[in-house]
Formats: sequence, C-alpha cells, structure tokens
Amino acid sequence: MTMRTKENVEMCPVFAASRILGKRWSILIIQALLKPKAVIGMRFNQIQKELSWISPKVLTQRLRELQESGIISRDVDVSSIPPKVWYTLTEKGRDLGPALEAMQAWGMKHGGKVVAVCMGKGFENCHECKH
Repeated sequence: MTMRTKENVEMCPVFAASRILGKRWSILIIQALLKPKAVIGMRFNQIQKELSWISPKVLTQRLRELQESGIISRDVDVSSIPPKVWYTLTEKGRDLGPALEAMQAWGMKHGGKVVAVCMGKGFENCHECKH
C-alpha cells in the first residue's frame, strides 16, 4: 500500500469539498439558498435575517468565498436605486442539495437529543428549529 502524501490528500474530492463546506456557517448559507422560496435568490438582508447570529462581516466573507468557489452567484440589479444585489445558487451549488440532505438524514439518525427538534426532511423549516 502506498503512503498518502499531503499533495495527494489535497487532491482528494472529499478534502476539496471540506475546504469549501468546512468554513463556519457556509453550509447554513447554502441551506438557506436551497429552500424553495430562494429559487429566485435572496438579498443580503434576507439571508442575514434568517441567519441572524452571523455577523454582517462574516456573512459577507462567506458569501464572497462561496461566490469565488462557484457555489453562488451575485447578481446586481442596477436598474433600481440603490442597486439590488441577489444571491442565488449556481448549478454547482444546487448539486450540493443531495449531499446536504444526506448529511441532514445522518444527523437526524445519529444526532440524538441535540437534533430531536428537527422539523423533518428538507430545508424549508430549518429556520424553525429551536435549540
């Protein structure tokens, strides 16, 4: 058996995904944008309202990182004053849906009392989870 090197590990698909998704709050931002109501996109303030514990500075950083990774797109509507900015998932971002649903199912199965308040499969009700 060959020994894994740092270079080989950095080319691992799971490692690549964890570099993007492993940053604090990234998964929850993607989860918010996966909700059916977000199919047309969400504005910064809508995301901030849904994830109110994330500071505006950190939310801005995560949105930028997700945009740079090709997970979300940032669209500016300059026809309005002030211009409106919308965040939507790209195809690459939408492709994360099944992976996050699998993580949710795993968490519901193995999370014990911590996740007992989960409202069920899907992300529509995630904002209603009370911990």
